[in-house]
Amino acid sequence: MLSREWDSFVEACDLQHAPEIQRREMKRAFMAGARSYSGLVMRHASGGDEVTETDLAMMEALEVEMAAFLKDVMAGRA
Repeated sequence: MLSREWDSFVEACDLQHAPEIQRREMKRAFMAGARSYSGLVMRHASGGDEVTETDLAMMEALEVEMAAFLKDVMAGRA
């Protein structure tokens, strides 16, 4: 699953011909971000089988933060 996302990222960022060291460091950062996100969700999600309002609020807050960062990237501010 993550390998497909990485491949999409490489294509979207036109990294196919980037130097190997750049690709390796970017992949490390990409996977570290994925691990951090996964850990955050696992630590803060409710323990039950059902999705709660708190779970939904957490996911929405994460989405808002990521969308704001993307907007900053697109505007050259990040």
